[in-house]
Amino acid sequence: MSQNNIASAYAEAIFELAEENDCLDDICYDLTDISNIFTANPELTQLLTIPTLSKEEKISVLEQVFVSYKGILFDFLCLLTERNRIAYICEIESVFRKLYNQKNNIEEVTVTTVVRRTDDEKCRLTVKLQNKLSKRINLIEKIDSQIIGGVRLQYGDVLIDNSIASRIENMTKELNSDE
Repeated sequence: MSQNNIASAYAEAIFELAEENDCLDDICYDLTDISNIFTANPELTQLLTIPTLSKEEKISVLEQVFVSYKGILFDFLCLLTERNRIAYICEIESVFRKLYNQKNNIEEVTVTTVVRRTDDEKCRLTVKLQNKLSKRINLIEKIDSQIIGGVRLQYGDVLIDNSIASRIENMTKELNSDE
């Protein structure tokens, strides 16, 4: 089974379980937090995948690290660890978030600029995007000095690149093609 299929199967399972138990929002937020913990601490994944560590020792590590997560999500982490699938936690969270966003009519939009946008600018951009896409918007802000200026928006398979770097690149291509 490919990595994407494994992540999808587990994400769909925990999504359905969260729906059945009416805790979809909580699981989504907590799963994102847990994914961030694993991303920030790759040694945690390494520790939980050591073959010589017993199941009980691995569960003990989970209990110590994720003391505030009990119930469905903690049981899910134990299951992933027991089945040697904990390394897929970030991919599982990503698929889960996509399912969650589909269900709740949310579009994640990444806005890339050179400097942070003001709250007012973010609010106006969010309203415009909501009107255009007819969805709730989750705005993800990225700062990238290499775009020089302007803005780059990305959502789904759409990229709207109105950056100065993009304009320079297009002008360079145009000038080079005339030669």
